[in-house]
Amino acid sequence: MKKSDFVISLPKRLVLLLCMFIVCYILTVAVSYILGKVLSGNLPAALRLSALAQDIIAFILPAVGTAVFITRRPAELLCLTRRPSALMLLLVVLCTIVSIPAQEAVIYWNYNIQLPESMAAFEQLMRTLEQTANDTLMTFVGTGTWSALILNILIVGVAAAVSEELLFRGCFQRILVTGGVNPHVAIWLVAFVFSALHMQFFGFVPRMLLGAYFGYLLLWSGSIMLPIAAHMLNNVIYVIVAWWQVRNGAPEALVEAPQLWSLFPTLASVVLTAATIYLLSRQLKLRKE
Repeated sequence: MKKSDFVISLPKRLVLLLCMFIVCYILTVAVSYILGKVLSGNLPAALRLSALAQDIIAFILPAVGTAVFITRRPAELLCLTRRPSALMLLLVVLCTIVSIPAQEAVIYWNYNIQLPESMAAFEQLMRTLEQTANDTLMTFVGTGTWSALILNILIVGVAAAVSEELLFRGCFQRILVTGGVNPHVAIWLVAFVFSALHMQFFGFVPRMLLGAYFGYLLLWSGSIMLPIAAHMLNNVIYVIVAWWQVRNGAPEALVEAPQLWSLFPTLASVVLTAATIYLLSRQLKLRKE
């Protein structure tokens, strides 16, 4: 995209995005409060509808609204005009599967970080937030019924992936890159913000790495569909595993401390993940050429 495609400067674009996000987030809080009151007797339904409201109001509306305001070519800014090939999608699926032990190693390390005594109050606060998130997850998953699985796949797997990628990669990252910011700086900055907004310190690093991975998929492919597909697959796998554990009478596994895989599968996962990501980057580069 050219400079003439935009109607305001980079700083103003970022301020507009921030303002729209804050306003829409406040509106989401209000909607969630009303849903909580109306559906006070059905907490899982209230949580699911609140999550859906957040996806639409707090994520999709700021992304699309900002894109429409700042450029004459909003679809191109959000990278909606290109489609990934079947080979790219297959490599994304492969990367997601082989990276599971490596991801678990990072999750385990981050979860077991021990902060210094001087930060004991901060650590306690973060552990409390983790517990609150776990309690919400238990309610969200429900009783392990098929209807709960389908709803959670649609809301957590599909809606969350589409909305978050539109806001963070399609809008935020693209605003930075088209404004002249180094693509690698933009990717890691957006990944940092993406993880920080989840408010889970003991899951910060793995979520930031995932965000950076999604960012590079967008940079290499020029299509928001590829990071959406990767994000969606990652979320759907998590939803299915959680549903399976609840359905088989082991809901406590959802909130247990993460466990390490053995050394060989973890090392193999690291190597295979790196190789798959390399193949992705090469294939996308060749496709561009």
